[in-house]
Amino acid sequence: MSSQQSRKYPIKTIVVLLKLLSWLPRGVMRCLGWCIAWIAWHVGARAARTTIQNIRHCYPDLTDKEQRLLGQSSLRHTACAICEMPAMLLASYPRLKRWIRSEHGANLLKDVGDSPPPLILIPHFGNWEFLVTYMQQVCPYTCLYSPRRLYQLDEFVNQCRSRFGGEFLPVTYQGLREVVRRLKAGKALIVLPDQLPAQGSGTRSRFMNQPIMTGTLVHSLVRRGNLRVVTLAAERVRGGFDIHVQEVDAEIFDQDESVSTLALDRAIESVVSIDAAQYQWEYKRFRGVADIYQ
Repeated sequence: MSSQQSRKYPIKTIVVLLKLLSWLPRGVMRCLGWCIAWIAWHVGARAARTTIQNIRHCYPDLTDKEQRLLGQSSLRHTACAICEMPAMLLASYPRLKRWIRSEHGANLLKDVGDSPPPLILIPHFGNWEFLVTYMQQVCPYTCLYSPRRLYQLDEFVNQCRSRFGGEFLPVTYQGLREVVRRLKAGKALIVLPDQLPAQGSGTRSRFMNQPIMTGTLVHSLVRRGNLRVVTLAAERVRGGFDIHVQEVDAEIFDQDESVSTLALDRAIESVVSIDAAQYQWEYKRFRGVADIYQ
């Protein structure tokens, strides 16, 4: 057993705290997120440093002031997503459904049973956890996830996430085998495509016109069957979230790994273009390719 697995965490206390926070009104959650982001920015927290490093790297044509304003806004949205998390995990479906303000491209996910199963790509944009709620009204699905460091929380979090009918499988050998089986059976699959790939599981690509390492999992999946590939995003707006479904360029089906991966990164860029401030720039996605993190 690893040191992470054997280490004790106050799980019961964490669960009680999450339940209490889940009852907060949405507006209070977001105000709390803004306060946390303001503090993090002004004390130079790691998330704030990484945010501005990524933005300067991807938006070199912006002025210094524009980069800082975008960085501050991004940090606020990330902090809001964290503060909204208790409700995403524990609030009732009727309450969360009221937070859907509008839908764009929703027809791309309709009539799932009458067409090839969808491979749904959810970048780290807006509040991706909210999409667990949205998918309740679309179709049953399986979602791949990376096991978190707090192993004792895994079971609790996944029980909460799956309360509306989804199934969550870890990105392990056994998990991937089960995913392939379900795809062949015509089941929908959700993948978060913009995580830093493990060594040996990525390829060189370009994102926001910058070199990057992108995981090849999506390419491997689309080669295994007849799929439809779309992106799904929840944009934070006044009163809740706007849902965006976008079709991915057909080049994602190319047998050439590099061509397929470039199409994937263009699809992520298309989601970012909805509102660049809502992308999670706090994530060190250029690590190992660009020497920008200090």
